[in-house]
Amino acid sequence: MQDTTPPGRFNPIRRFIRVRHVRDDGFIEFDFALGDAELSVELILPRAAFEAFERLPDTERMSEDAAARALQRQQSYLYGLPEPESIHNNSQET
Repeated sequence: MQDTTPPGRFNPIRRFIRVRHVRDDGFIEFDFALGDAELSVELILPRAAFEAFERLPDTERMSEDAAARALQRQQSYLYGLPEPESIHNNSQET
């Protein structure tokens, strides 16, 4: 899905999920973002609770490409690294 929110605008209705790891014990480790895919918190839930959480209205699972771009931007910000030029030329999609 293409993000239609103008760059730099926070949209509090949109929710994003980026799965990090599915554990052998049945827990799902994931990032959850509200309004901006790049501002996220790490969460962990049992599979059934995660599946219910994912079904909440306006919740989108990020595509692998969008998740990789968001992670790159976060790391660039956190570690003071320049963002790769390709990030600036891509629109945010989920």
